[in-house]
Amino acid sequence: MSSFKDNDNIKNAVVAFLEQSDYIRMLDIELLELDKEHAKGRMPFAKKLTNPYGTMHGGSLYSLADTIAGTLANMSGYAVTTIEGNLHFLEPAHKTSYIYCEAKLKRGGSHIITVDVELTDDDGKLLDCGCYTFFRTDYEFT
Repeated sequence: MSSFKDNDNIKNAVVAFLEQSDYIRMLDIELLELDKEHAKGRMPFAKKLTNPYGTMHGGSLYSLADTIAGTLANMSGYAVTTIEGNLHFLEPAHKTSYIYCEAKLKRGGSHIITVDVELTDDDGKLLDCGCYTFFRTDYEFT
């Protein structure tokens, strides 16, 4: 259930807000799709983001999931902040050009928003899954 509305003004403001982040640019996170109930993005596999084993570091994967889930939650029309997030690392992320994150709105409440995420590789293999919870602030996107 969601009170989110498809609104090009909100979508444009959310995308512009996302593009301001130096951290997101450093990770090369790219938003591919965004509507009121779904978001998809990707991050390239990059040596600078790997752990000593040569697979993507869990922190970079968590950042991708939090970013895409938070971007979807921002479609409420208000900026959000992460209350809690969990990510189950099921498979190592390697031997892929990109890591993809798909976020789906689970609950779009007036204060608390929850979003489910799945991370996959180029072949669509499930790597990670989780759920993020956000607090909707009073900062309105217009």
